[in-house]
Amino acid sequence: MLVISLIFIGGCANSSKANNGSKSSENNNNSKYPLKIKNKFGTTVIKQKPKRIVTIQWGNQDVSLALGVVPVGFSAANFGVKDNSGLLPWTKKKLDQLDEKNPNVYKDTDGLDFEAIADSKPDVILAAYSGITKEEYKTLSKIAPVVAYPKLAWTTSWKEQIHLDSKGMGMEKQGDKLIKQTEQKINTGVKKYPPAKRKDSHMGQFFSQGSF
Repeated sequence: MLVISLIFIGGCANSSKANNGSKSSENNNNSKYPLKIKNKFGTTVIKQKPKRIVTIQWGNQDVSLALGVVPVGFSAANFGVKDNSGLLPWTKKKLDQLDEKNPNVYKDTDGLDFEAIADSKPDVILAAYSGITKEEYKTLSKIAPVVAYPKLAWTTSWKEQIHLDSKGMGMEKQGDKLIKQTEQKINTGVKKYPPAKRKDSHMGQFFSQGSF
């Protein structure tokens, strides 16, 4: 539930859409290129600001959406979904807010759909919180630069996830702002729900229910 809370923060960035290759606002471009991001498997090099964002596996789409950018493709949620949409409630809510009626959701819960990912023609693939293998990383890198996890699979903290994904989008400043706003949201939740002090990584459970 690492980044569930961030989708309840009202649009800290502009609401430009990356879907179908539409243009992003120039003021989103706050990174210098070529951009280099180290990861478990090496160094990702992004030559220019991505316009077409793809996210895979868990929660990375919510970072992109929280920054106002609809991915041109993203992985279906592998649990907690009660219909065939592949969308968790907070993801669907944000897509509705961004007026995206027909998101491109990869049915890849049994394995990455490399063909579907390639068909999306991404400029970057966000996987900061994921469990991709070295072999999968190499295959994905043939499609587009991959922002993978820094150390171990499925261990990226929510702060690292936002930082890495936003950096890969060329929106590092907006990502830093999102982290601060999320921390404020967590602090509010801790004050209202004192037991939550025990472990802030579970804050998403409170936020996903819209309890405060």
